[in-house]
Amino acid sequence: SPPLPAGSAAPGPVPAGLVRLYSMRFCPYAQRTRLVLRAKGISHEVININLKNKPDWYFEKNPSGLVPVLETSKGQLIWESPVTCEYLDEAFPGKKLMPSDPYERACQRMLLEDFSKITSLLFKHVLAVKDGQDTTALKAEIAEKFGRLEEVLSKRNTVFYGGDSISMVDYMIWPWFERLEPFQLKDSLNHTPKLQRWMEAMKEDPAIKATITDPQTYKNYLQLYLKNSPEACDYGL
Repeated sequence: SPPLPAGSAAPGPVPAGLVRLYSMRFCPYAQRTRLVLRAKGISHEVININLKNKPDWYFEKNPSGLVPVLETSKGQLIWESPVTCEYLDEAFPGKKLMPSDPYERACQRMLLEDFSKITSLLFKHVLAVKDGQDTTALKAEIAEKFGRLEEVLSKRNTVFYGGDSISMVDYMIWPWFERLEPFQLKDSLNHTPKLQRWMEAMKEDPAIKATITDPQTYKNYLQLYLKNSPEACDYGL
């Protein structure tokens, strides 16, 4: 759906039997929640928000004005992407994406904590390229961090981070790997064959296929986003 800008009317209550996601088509954090909704087969509706020109009513859903936000038919509001994803996993039936073992759950959360330091580096690289800066040192730092992720897969000796099938942490980190090409960082994986194999395996997953954005489309969106264009969130509609 086209993103709702400032001045648009607030949507009505969430219909019974559905959960509503406030999202933005190109946001990697909201994609995490979209992946979990798909993976668990949860009946949902998506309302996109124009993040460059937000409607006033949206701040009543989340005071920070960020996406993703989940809203239930009871009017309950949940935000912060890892929180929304764990909520969906716990509140809805179907395959559990978080491991049942407390230590394995802790391992996934530690990995996610480490990964959150990589996401800021990736965006720093996008801005450095835009400003025409030398990114050699930054690229080396990113490659080193990916090397650590490679080590985790080597030690576990599994295709995915949670074992032989996709689990929560795989979905949590995927959106940034999907964006490596438009971020001009594809070559950062040259020395991480297990990470490359993980990416190829992830691309076969139905939830990934349903939410993936073509690299060229993302590149064009990114150019508008970096110019602060209010049209960025509408790109391609």
